[in-house]
Amino acid sequence: MRFRPITTAAIGLLLAAGAALVAAFELAPRTLLRPPFGSYSEAKLRDAVGRALVEYWRSGSRALPTSLTALVDYWFQWHAIKVVISALLVIVLSLLSTALWQRYLRSRTWYAAVATAATASTVFAIWVLAVNIQVMALPLIPLLPLLPGGTADGELAQALSEMREGLTNAAGPHAGSPALAVLLGEVERYYWVTAAMFATLTVASGLASIYFWKRRIAGDPSATRARFMHGTLGVITALTACLLLLMAVASGLSALEPATSLLGVIGAA
Repeated sequence: MRFRPITTAAIGLLLAAGAALVAAFELAPRTLLRPPFGSYSEAKLRDAVGRALVEYWRSGSRALPTSLTALVDYWFQWHAIKVVISALLVIVLSLLSTALWQRYLRSRTWYAAVATAATASTVFAIWVLAVNIQVMALPLIPLLPLLPGGTADGELAQALSEMREGLTNAAGPHAGSPALAVLLGEVERYYWVTAAMFATLTVASGLASIYFWKRRIAGDPSATRARFMHGTLGVITALTACLLLLMAVASGLSALEPATSLLGVIGAA
């Protein structure tokens, strides 16, 4: 069964749709969501996270305060919107890559360059989708890097200092903080989820690379364009698998050292 090649007009529509989705990736959450701290700005978000963390640290309870719960829910919704947009972008770029490789096989050789770029963009979009899924699954920890860390002052600086003491001195007065225990558990879960997700993508990329190399080897030696296409796709997916494997290993190591990881996340390391 042969598939009809995608027309030039359809390729243009895919390019326009991709550009629109890239723009919507940042604009849509800001437009659709109403933050708990009023109109959106990065400075206000940082300030709200800092005040909520201080409240949580001072509460002496494992339960998140209302202010922090509202921010966690907001961050979940923010990345849920990005998951939808990223998923649509993966579909659009996959169709675009397929269309451009078809053009390369049937038409001019310069289509190989744009098809390769589109394929690399698709891989990057899949990575962005995976990152947003993991943030959506456990949004508390991804909120913490918004803290000013070493430049914090006032109550936030004191709270971060006490957290650092609790993480680095097991005999200190803050080591048994209920809030610290919750954050350590969340950090550990976050990095295990990250490691599992990247490991899954590593396997998928590796299998895809094997498939493309087999197609290249088993193909007609005289079909140089098809062999080039399968070879290029094989290289891209193999490199992707290697990078994902490194990220999976790094995430696993971070999960095994939650105290060190939390220090890095809050910028107090």
